[in-house]
Amino acid sequence: MINKILNFTTALVAAFILLGCVKNEPPQRSQTFQVTIFSPLIKINDVGFLHSYKNGLNLQIYSSGVNTANIKIDDRICVNRACFSKTEFNEKFFLRPHYETIFQDVLQKKQIYDGKNLVRKACGFEQNISNDSIEYEVCDNLIKFIDTKNRIRIILKELK
Repeated sequence: MINKILNFTTALVAAFILLGCVKNEPPQRSQTFQVTIFSPLIKINDVGFLHSYKNGLNLQIYSSGVNTANIKIDDRICVNRACFSKTEFNEKFFLRPHYETIFQDVLQKKQIYDGKNLVRKACGFEQNISNDSIEYEVCDNLIKFIDTKNRIRIILKELK
């Protein structure tokens, strides 16, 4: 019995030592934004941090110093530990499936829908996709995605 307890204790201590040495991957880039997101799934107007990692994104929203929303994007999208496939998230958040990486593309200031109706501006670009009622603009430190039909708004203004 003492040997079993000793073996268990040794294994437990070894696990703590080994896990303590595991290094979390630091973000490749972190930005601070004033975040406004309105959809049936999420309603937010607070300060947030967008952390870019090699294989994903993490948008952390804070209100009065408290983390009120944590949106993690990698092979799926998790909102405060409730995880969805990207298509399922899009159906809940955007009220339609779109294409899988649209939310990630917006957060990363990328063109959506393969650059459909893209108009370049001095500060960035804009896309108006009329058949989907989408207005999307990336201009310097501002990201604005508005779906007028489904009343979805994503507005991120980078704070410096």
